[in-house]
Amino acid sequence: MKEARDYKKILIYRIGHLGDTLVSLPAIWAIRKAFPGADISLLTGVDSKNANYVVAKDVLPAKGLIDDWIFYSKGNSRAGSAFNFLKLFAGVRRAKFDCVFYLMTRNRDIGRIARDESFFRRAGIREIFGTEYLRQNRIEEPFEKPLRTVESEAEFFINLLPHDRFEFDKNAKPDLLLSNSEKEFAESWLKKNAGEVIYDNKLIAIAPGSKWSSKIWAEENFADVVAQLIDKYDVFPVVFGGREDREVGARLISKWRKGANAAGELNIRQAAAALSHCKFYLGNDTGTMHLAASVGTPCVGIFAAIDLIDRWNPFGAKNIIFRERIECEGCHSPVCPIGNECLNRIKPADVLAACEEILSENKTL
Repeated sequence: MKEARDYKKILIYRIGHLGDTLVSLPAIWAIRKAFPGADISLLTGVDSKNANYVVAKDVLPAKGLIDDWIFYSKGNSRAGSAFNFLKLFAGVRRAKFDCVFYLMTRNRDIGRIARDESFFRRAGIREIFGTEYLRQNRIEEPFEKPLRTVESEAEFFINLLPHDRFEFDKNAKPDLLLSNSEKEFAESWLKKNAGEVIYDNKLIAIAPGSKWSSKIWAEENFADVVAQLIDKYDVFPVVFGGREDREVGARLISKWRKGANAAGELNIRQAAAALSHCKFYLGNDTGTMHLAASVGTPCVGIFAAIDLIDRWNPFGAKNIIFRERIECEGCHSPVCPIGNECLNRIKPADVLAACEEILSENKTL
């Protein structure tokens, strides 16, 4: 049996948006540590039709984790998709990888898994780790009722690794290896927009948006909770998110009469550095939440009941999660036909109490 030092070229297969990349980060670090001398490439996707798509290369550290990147896109036509597929196949085959780690989502179709295995084997990769574990632990859609409580995605990917073959760090963390320049840029931006308060441990991160409207807690709830936190604790809110969240951020800051709007202002890694200055994160189930967790910022997460329980919980034990049971839970729908009723059941008073628990340091940080 080959030992870890015998693997010189390793491919990791992981696609998805910001949150998808971040929840797989502990497993990617575990692979890196298990094969310190290997050249590791990440096969990931790009979305030419979505300007807001966050490419994994914009999230992960430029050095120290991934050595090379392989990108693919389906293309905008059948011919374009075929060309991209052949180009990808030729590139993977030419690289002569010793193995591939298959870090794909738990609801991956059985047929897709089989086709992926065929692709990698035809490309000359003999060892594929993770596909059998995924088959045995898949999540079927539509979800069976009553909904199950499952391990988080981050835990799932750690457990997917072949621990019987190699020694993996089960306690690996989602370290972004933020550079000094990224930290300095974030501190400079915060100081410009928040002033000296950034040194008073009073910054709080607010993320009121989401790409799925079914995940968005009502704007007035954020307005109410943060207004009370400002009144009681003199906190300084910083709104995070993409360019599409800038307008709601401006409205909230106008209501609070204080705050900074970082939505669309910072790139992903600069935002991570800024989040590290915040006492906690308050927001919806978004990639920004996972970004906050990756830098150790406790999360007060507002979850719609659209997926399995605990599946998308942020990394770490410092977080407080709000999620209500409802008859139609598990819908996995980006748009709610009944007005986000599961989110409406989450009361601002309870969320406020959770935030106060962190601010009063009754919760171990």
